[in-house]
Amino acid sequence: MPSTVTLHEISSKHLPEPVPYAVLAPREEGPMPLCLLLLGAGGTRDSLFDLQPVFDGWWAEGVVPRMIVATPSAGLDYYIEDPAGPLRWDSFLVSDFLHQLRSTWNASTHVVAGISGGGYGALKLAFLYPRVFTAVAAIQPMLEPGLCESDVGARNRLHHTAGGPPQLIGSARDPALWESNNPANRARANAQQIRDSDLAIYLEAAERDFLNAHDGAEFLHRVLWDLDVSHEYHLVRGADHGGPSMRPRLRALFAWFGSLWNPAQSNTAVEESAKVWLEAGMQGKPPAGATTTNAFIDFLRTRFEPIRAQAAQSDPATNRIFGRLPVPPLLP
Repeated sequence: MPSTVTLHEISSKHLPEPVPYAVLAPREEGPMPLCLLLLGAGGTRDSLFDLQPVFDGWWAEGVVPRMIVATPSAGLDYYIEDPAGPLRWDSFLVSDFLHQLRSTWNASTHVVAGISGGGYGALKLAFLYPRVFTAVAAIQPMLEPGLCESDVGARNRLHHTAGGPPQLIGSARDPALWESNNPANRARANAQQIRDSDLAIYLEAAERDFLNAHDGAEFLHRVLWDLDVSHEYHLVRGADHGGPSMRPRLRALFAWFGSLWNPAQSNTAVEESAKVWLEAGMQGKPPAGATTTNAFIDFLRTRFEPIRAQAAQSDPATNRIFGRLPVPPLLP
């Protein structure tokens, strides 16, 4: 059945004005995941009307899981959290907005996703509150590469001309405020909480991004790698900051949520035939699909575990998810 889009408004002590928002939901009963979808500059709650037939199509095809999608109109606030000012978007989203949605909709879990400036907002929110959300996904997040404001060069300030809070965007911004909102810094500060919570992270960037936002995404990817924080990262060849690639990229993002909630199931018969073949010393032709089974992975891990243990005695990084890689020399 077709979905519905309803329009609402919410006031908060954390923001100076009421926030309009929209909720897109399938017409069915029962608990389902709740996704906060944060949009970039110029995106409003009305964008859910444009996305409604897209989600209806995806749901009808079964390629994207059914969920409740809620989108606030953030204007050009960049989802800033400014403790000294009137704009406290992190506090609003994680308390007032989520509370309002939970009181109205039957949510089984909470995830947050974002596009461009909304991707920036989604990442910094989830990294600050990794136990509130089970997953975060960002498409072409508007990130600047660096941990200190002084790290950011002109190449990665192109988007400043589009406007935003002057204390965050532009020549007069407060370096300390930018650094406290920076997703990379929040990941570093909360790395252990992120690991302990098992927050699922999806990071995606466009190779030809005309705002060079892919620089910041790559930087965050390397920060997460060095922190040994599990994440999925995609650099989409030929894609730009919007354009025709957006629909398939959005579909991939929301399908990724489905892979978390409905992971691929193993085939019992294939698992058993693979196990028999492995226990027999891998003699003869392997059964069809043998290398795609859990039995095959368990077999290899068992064989390599003593080798890994020995390697770990001289190199503790052996037991990390991600290795400690040498820094390549800088180009002239």
